[in-house]
Amino acid sequence: MKMLSEMISSPLSQQMAMVETDLARDVTMIMREETGALKDEYRDQVTSAGLGPRLARTWQADVYPKGEASINPAGYIYSKAPRIVQSYVDGATIRPVNGAKWLWIPSKNVPPRRRSGGYASSLGRRSAGSKMTPEEVELHFNAELDVAIEGGKGFAFIDVVSGLSGGYRQATKGRVAGRRGMAPRKAKPVLMFTLVKSVRKPKLLDLVGPAQRAADRVARRLQAKWG
Repeated sequence: MKMLSEMISSPLSQQMAMVETDLARDVTMIMREETGALKDEYRDQVTSAGLGPRLARTWQADVYPKGEASINPAGYIYSKAPRIVQSYVDGATIRPVNGAKWLWIPSKNVPPRRRSGGYASSLGRRSAGSKMTPEEVELHFNAELDVAIEGGKGFAFIDVVSGLSGGYRQATKGRVAGRRGMAPRKAKPVLMFTLVKSVRKPKLLDLVGPAQRAADRVARRLQAKWG
């Protein structure tokens, strides 16, 4: 008894191979387009939620097998900051670690961290542009934070003077007394941090809904092309 493969004529076998090649090409193209579109939707979702372009750019996309067509391609989308993303998917609660009692939430008055400066911090590995830590704020202004606890919250102030071009500066003797013909500037306490025992992140991101819609689009496009 002959096998079916032996009964298929050579021209028919060639036609089937051509159909398989065309199908693999179309399926892979659709998968690449929809995987890229889903990555862009995740990125847009992050920026629309106010989480910034830096976190949005952590979303990456690949289609396997790479560089070739397949009848059964796989789209893979992932974030390079999965824990941060997941915390906004689940609405995680953030609490102090290592025995600390409070989370220190920086106010708008906390200066951005500089890549270099006239002081050294034990937390020097944090990226430039992020807000200074309490330790760095004290080093930056050469003063100690004054913490007041009220109603289950804390507030950390530091004595500074207003900068001539905005922001705040160290309350040095020269600035307080006035120098080089400049008017004296009064030192005043400015809020730097709010202390809380925990922070509940809101659920800002939905990964399941967009992924399901992308899968449905793939199915519809394949049906329209080959149905």
